[in-house]
Amino acid sequence: MSGGVDSSVTAVLLKSQGYGVVGVHMQLWDHGQANFEKTGARCCSLADSNDARRVCDSLDIPFFVINAKEVFRDKVVDNLVHEYLAQRTPNPCVQCNIHIKFSYLFKKADELGCTLVATGHYAQVRQDPVSGIARLLKAADPQKDQTYFLFGMTQAALKRTLLPLGGFPKTMVRKLADQAALNVAQKPDSQEICFIGEEGYQDFVEQRSPAGLRPRGIIRSVDGEMLGEHDGLYRYTIGQRKGLRLGRKDINDYFVIAMDSVNHILIVGPEKYLFEKELIAEQVTWVHPISELGVIRCKAKIRSRHEEAPCVVSVFENRTVRVEFEQAQRAITPGQAIVFYDGDEVLGGGFIYRTIRGGEQKL
Repeated sequence: MSGGVDSSVTAVLLKSQGYGVVGVHMQLWDHGQANFEKTGARCCSLADSNDARRVCDSLDIPFFVINAKEVFRDKVVDNLVHEYLAQRTPNPCVQCNIHIKFSYLFKKADELGCTLVATGHYAQVRQDPVSGIARLLKAADPQKDQTYFLFGMTQAALKRTLLPLGGFPKTMVRKLADQAALNVAQKPDSQEICFIGEEGYQDFVEQRSPAGLRPRGIIRSVDGEMLGEHDGLYRYTIGQRKGLRLGRKDINDYFVIAMDSVNHILIVGPEKYLFEKELIAEQVTWVHPISELGVIRCKAKIRSRHEEAPCVVSVFENRTVRVEFEQAQRAITPGQAIVFYDGDEVLGGGFIYRTIRGGEQKL
């Protein structure tokens, strides 16, 4: 229970259905660093913990606070810093779900004697009575669907997971919270990266890494022309347009196209260079069991708000795949998650390693 309206309504629904409910709040960040001034009270604050406690008191259910700061720092925060320094754009929400909410939390559930874990995610789980396979499906409300962030769930985790909000629109969830007289009924949704405040991720990375790992360099066009200097490749992401400081008004429509991490060069150019049809993804996990090697025809999303696009996925060893889209996709970004869908079902996903440019050897 994060202290927000979604997890609070989840507890209300489960109790009304006769489940024995235990409320668990995970302290992921130091309360002293999660005040309103630094994070906008998006999450992790003492206020959130108190909100969760008040909801549990009103529902007359037990409430526990679990200190998960160390594992959160190791698996989510340090990963974010490492990825940016490696010229990749991370997705900490995905890492949090993989390592914290659907791994570490399950261990704590076992310690509490709980057989199931429920969260306020907008997604659905259905178990096939014949095959016994648990399927991860999109939420009924496409605007709130969160399956993109859940591709790392295993079959074992899915079979122990309840997602009661998957069939509701957000307006109904707030109405249910009002009906239950919850103090969080109109609490704003959390936004952006929960543990990074107004200083932004660039300052966050700088505070947690030595200057030697953040070398400055030059900016070149895709044709090799020197256009300026940059303060570190970690400050940029593929497709970025703002803040390039190119010094020429005639190229204000240039975007970040690629990064040369060996020579510390930021490569920029017209938007047309952002479109690619093929990529390599690593650390791939399959929610729905598939053959270890083979070819899959499906759709894929390369960002959470990206429209699904038809593709062919070639599965190789070591959790690696090659993805070929029917149409070129804009700003394929190393480090971001790519998630594979068959209709409303999540097949699996992984992390983008690099694109394959025209004429390059496939793998």
